[in-house]
Amino acid sequence: MKIREEQLHHICRTILSRWRVKGMIRPKAADDVLLAKMIGAVTKDFQREEALDREVEALLEKHSRDLAQSQASAHLMFQKIKERLAKERGIVL
Repeated sequence: MKIREEQLHHICRTILSRWRVKGMIRPKAADDVLLAKMIGAVTKDFQREEALDREVEALLEKHSRDLAQSQASAHLMFQKIKERLAKERGIVL
């Protein structure tokens, strides 16, 4: 995960509080339940992105010889491949 668990809890609590104050939601469940669902959804999204990163790294490693010969930036190639795979799979980055 790219952020600490405490930070994730704080962010989700803040969002939930602001949604409630602005009247954007009218929850039928307790805040603890909503908070747990929010944290679960964000965590799952982080895990999907981490899996995508690992797949992109594997692709780059597989084609590292070709990349070395083309003098392409590994970081730039990583970003381009990641964006393309995310778009194909409907993952919002």
